[in-house]
Amino acid sequence: MDFYNQDLLVKGLDEGEKLGADYVEFRYQDKYLANFMYRDGELISTTGSREGICTRVLVDGSWGLAATSKTDQESIFKSVKNAVKMAQGSASHKDSKISLAEVDIIEDEAISPRKIHLKDISVEEKIQKLIDSTKVVKDYEFVKSYMINYNEVIDKRMVVTNEGTRVEWEDMKPTVIAYCVAIEEGKMASGYTSWSHTCGAEFFDLHPLSQIMDESADKATRLVKASLPPSGVASLLLDHQLVGVLAHEAVGHTAEADLVQAGSFTKGKLGQKVCDERISLVDSPTLKGSNWEGSGWLPFDDEGVKGKKTYIIKEGIMNSYMTNRAFAAELGVEATGNARAYTFRDEPIVRMRNTYIEAGDMSLEELYEAIGEGFFLCSLQNGQADSSSEFMFGAVECYAIKNGELTEELYQNPVLTGNAFEVLSNVIGIGNNFDTNLGAGFCGKEQPAKVDAGGPFLAVKAMLAGGN
Repeated sequence: MDFYNQDLLVKGLDEGEKLGADYVEFRYQDKYLANFMYRDGELISTTGSREGICTRVLVDGSWGLAATSKTDQESIFKSVKNAVKMAQGSASHKDSKISLAEVDIIEDEAISPRKIHLKDISVEEKIQKLIDSTKVVKDYEFVKSYMINYNEVIDKRMVVTNEGTRVEWEDMKPTVIAYCVAIEEGKMASGYTSWSHTCGAEFFDLHPLSQIMDESADKATRLVKASLPPSGVASLLLDHQLVGVLAHEAVGHTAEADLVQAGSFTKGKLGQKVCDERISLVDSPTLKGSNWEGSGWLPFDDEGVKGKKTYIIKEGIMNSYMTNRAFAAELGVEATGNARAYTFRDEPIVRMRNTYIEAGDMSLEELYEAIGEGFFLCSLQNGQADSSSEFMFGAVECYAIKNGELTEELYQNPVLTGNAFEVLSNVIGIGNNFDTNLGAGFCGKEQPAKVDAGGPFLAVKAMLAGGN
């Protein structure tokens, strides 16, 4: 890949050392963003690129950071000079000195999985696909409002350090979100469908936009006739999306090293049993779904560390945290390749990639039978969690399970709530089916980041909030 002259950054490394930096790191980025939204007959579209370089240095155990949108040699030298000055200015005021965990020094490059480059389909064609997809809405009498949004990211990055690391990669991720609102006799319901992967323009074959729009309109139409589910502790079957958001939002964030040090639920629990021994929860730089790569694909992190599959929980035991190099040194653990920055102007922080619960051995029929009387929750709608692992997730649909069989008795807007580690300690069964889909796949911790999550269907005892 020849998207930037690496030699210019290498010369900047030498300049940083001459200025007194102990550690010097450059991160080049060229990020293309496009967003097209078609809502109730109105089109909104934006496209643009952001290119620049981030310089980070360590001087006497203190960070200095500077960023520039100019990528010539003079600007690189100026940037490293500013970063060194910043680090020198703060070093004398720090009570503790930052150190970095040892990592493998690598020279490598990677291109994200794709069959057709996203730019091989024109902007005009993509917009037309969006507009054409909404034609299906006319077949749904009660759908009064619709929206379909398509966005894509094409991200080129390069990281070099004075330790010898030289890595570069190109990544592309398309995303689609469809939303419909149905109104009938004063009742209102919404249908929501979303997908995001690491792939190219074959995305449109994997998930035809008209099919996604039709699915959303159908959900809204069916749900407008449905009532709220009953509330109380119940036996629940969770689909891939809900298992994924449980893994990412309610458990994963508690195991990010910065939140661990701030006092999250998992602090001090390495080696301890935290949930059912059938649960193994992983964060990985790659993740294969049915026919796609997870949208959290990340071969190297923004410190140039090679991505590593990390067992956060292994057979019910708290096994590892996710780290960058500084937190890995502070905690005395291995760096896991989880340092991520949204743009070249941002500092890399500890973030997830693809987070999931591993599959078990039960068929879908066996899960229904094990539940007996309960509910099947599917399609994530919204959710939130805190560092204590308390969570509240809204689903789109809820079906009754009776006498060990799934029925067509449909409820709308079920809410799953509780403490994630308690829920994962009340496991009824784990499915042998596995898939990934965290929907739009955006995590908003301080900076946006593309992530993915998933797992098998999971049967648990948990609190269901609905109507009476």
